[in-house]
Amino acid sequence: MADVGSWAAAEVAAELGIPTVLTLAPDPHALVAAREAAGALTRATFGPVDHAEHLVFRVRLLRDLAARSAHLVALPRPDLERDLRDLLHLDPEAEAQRLSVVPEGIDLGPLRRAARAVTTTGRDVIPPASREDLAELDAVLCALPPARRGLPLLVSVGRLHRVKGMATLVEAWARDPRCARRCNLLLVGGDLADPTDDEEEQLSLVAETVPPGEEAGRGLLLAGHRPNETVATWLAAVRHGRPGLAAAGGVYVSASLKEEFGIAILEAMASGLVVVAPRVGGPATYVEHGVTGLLVDTTSQDALAEAVVTALDLAVAPGAAARAEHARTMVAERFGIGTMAASLAGIYDRVHREAPS
Repeated sequence: MADVGSWAAAEVAAELGIPTVLTLAPDPHALVAAREAAGALTRATFGPVDHAEHLVFRVRLLRDLAARSAHLVALPRPDLERDLRDLLHLDPEAEAQRLSVVPEGIDLGPLRRAARAVTTTGRDVIPPASREDLAELDAVLCALPPARRGLPLLVSVGRLHRVKGMATLVEAWARDPRCARRCNLLLVGGDLADPTDDEEEQLSLVAETVPPGEEAGRGLLLAGHRPNETVATWLAAVRHGRPGLAAAGGVYVSASLKEEFGIAILEAMASGLVVVAPRVGGPATYVEHGVTGLLVDTTSQDALAEAVVTALDLAVAPGAAARAEHARTMVAERFGIGTMAASLAGIYDRVHREAPS
């Protein structure tokens, strides 16, 4: 994909005559468009934003990699042809021979093991690793005051970075009484002990909404980064609850300004969770609005809070189990890691065979 490591590798490949395949996403193009539409990015503010996020460099990097690649792989988007034209300045018809659309895939194994572990009765038959993961979650939840331990969890997993919208989610949740009264908010991600500059920025914004020392008392839980297997177990626990600590019927939220596809969202759906996701980008190609989740303008705190309330209702409404099974089946059939790997392997093989000898 388009990063400086790929750029360096492409330079070496070009010198050696090795063809390259680029997984193409409109990043940061979609981010710029979303911020501009929301009024958060203007000609007056572009300079400082570009200095911090290197937008122009990333646009030119992607353009350079796309021009030299033998084949392009695009991620699904609701209106892919329009975005290729408007955001990436590529002609879909002219590029048809060297363009394929391949969804990202997830490893379903850990999620299935997690679901079995969380719903199994009898501690002795729960795998030791899952027991440890659940014990870690219970230790985090024990920080909640007794009055908040009967509430479901609102969970979000991702980097502590402005693009991921964690601080925005905290503000939307904390300032809407309907959200704050109905659920606790669990954020998974980031190095809390030694944060980067980006993480420190987000933690400072969170602290402006919920002062340090008051987090657990108000229902905010900052868990930091956790391994993938642990996250899988925690997602299952958010759905099914933890005895005496969290009610069943939790919800997953991605407050990202944009998601090119949304692996964490898919993992939550594969766990049977109702999701709240950005209405722009990849999630709109697989989240069924009002059925498996809600698609929302994540630049609006009011819209985000309203979607959270609706998602909490949907998670416990009649038919919730059937909707969860529908989401799990859809993810398994369309977005397994094996399906993605097979599609990419076919493309790589074809590019190799067609390359000049």
